[in-house]
Amino acid sequence: MSTSTKRDNSEITEILEKIDMEYWLNREAVEYKVARGSRGVQLNIRECPVCGNSNWKVYMGQESGLGNCFHGDCEAKFSKWSFIKASLGDLNNREIVDHLKTIAEEQGFTVKRTEYKPAERGALKMPKSMTLPVGGRNLKYLQERGITNDTTKDFGLRYCQKGWFEYIDHEGERKLQNFSSRIIIPIYDLDGNLVSYQGRDITGTSEKKYLFPNGFASTGSIIFNGHNAFGYKDVCMGEGVFDVMAIHQAFQEDDALCNVAAIGSFGKHLSHGDESSQLAQLLKMKDAGLKRITIMWDGEKVALNDAVDAALMLHGVGFVARLARLPKDKDPNEVDAQVVRDAFLNARVINTTSAIKLKMELM
Repeated sequence: MSTSTKRDNSEITEILEKIDMEYWLNREAVEYKVARGSRGVQLNIRECPVCGNSNWKVYMGQESGLGNCFHGDCEAKFSKWSFIKASLGDLNNREIVDHLKTIAEEQGFTVKRTEYKPAERGALKMPKSMTLPVGGRNLKYLQERGITNDTTKDFGLRYCQKGWFEYIDHEGERKLQNFSSRIIIPIYDLDGNLVSYQGRDITGTSEKKYLFPNGFASTGSIIFNGHNAFGYKDVCMGEGVFDVMAIHQAFQEDDALCNVAAIGSFGKHLSHGDESSQLAQLLKMKDAGLKRITIMWDGEKVALNDAVDAALMLHGVGFVARLARLPKDKDPNEVDAQVVRDAFLNARVINTTSAIKLKMELM
């Protein structure tokens, strides 16, 4: 093995040690729960990137990133590297390395620069797609999820029947990312600039439910719909994009709640620690007038505990932070609009004292 190869391998090992898997799972919109077992804190991941089973059979050590799939004959074993590689699918090893370096830098780790040619991100362009609804008719998928034509317009949803995102890899080769049969959900920064988008599969057959354009998946620094909430005093924060749409829709149906904006966290955690984090974005919104944040993630115990922790952090930086409780194991897109409104109106203010009481209730 050459000296340069040994140096590269040592660098990747160091980077992998710095990667926080919870941060990565949130960033890539991978569904997971935090569980406690005999081996300490475990991340229980909904879908196995190897066998595709989505019945929460994957467990991974929170700190080590080592894990297993316990579904049937799969029994795949994971490290941070193998799990991320299997999840990203069509990327080669050099592209995986570049991805890991991007993650490490987002987490504040200074990556040593090597001499290989980086991938070219180029301009962010949406794949060929049509504006929804079409001729006053919405997609059946959106109708079944209860998303109205007005909400579809408000969030700028599009449909890609057949289209690709083009980029140049590290070796200078032109690559195409297939976004066919996906709803395109634009993602903007607080200034209203398009910074990414999600492609939501509607066939139920894709290995990846959500797909981001290569190199533009930094949801850990974005507050979904924050550009439309900028200047509001009161917001309600859901988790995923369809949760945000459901909250928005429920509030639009009630004149008393029309002054409350819906935003999203892209997961059951808030990134913090640097100027590009989600907490930093919320503080910018605070400077523009934001005073109260109500967290409305789903109603399971793990999500509620995570929401209490996030609310305490928000309370600590001067927000009025509240927790809205939905029915057990339900999220805003799985309940009636009135249930969403009631949860918001009955939300509990979170401070140190109330957080302790609520944590005890959830035990």
